[in-house]
Amino acid sequence: MEGDSLKLNFEIALEKIDTLTKHNNELLDEIDQLENRIDVLILGNSLDIEPDTATTRYNNISREAEKAMKRFTAKLRKEINKNAKSKQSQRQPV
Repeated sequence: MEGDSLKLNFEIALEKIDTLTKHNNELLDEIDQLENRIDVLILGNSLDIEPDTATTRYNNISREAEKAMKRFTAKLRKEINKNAKSKQSQRQPV
């Protein structure tokens, strides 16, 4: 009995491996097709994609970091002003 269940489990495992292998190969084929389509599109449009220079990359990163800091500063100002009390509520002369 144990030998039969082991044989059955082995057959099930082999079927699953075979199915997964087929699915994997189908996905790899699809990836190859998509890569070929991308190559055709790039060559057809003759897009020249130039790699970033160190200066260009630095400028792009600096610009994005500056934007992020401005956003953060604006958010902090809103939070501070939201929690701030008016002079009248602090019983100070206006």
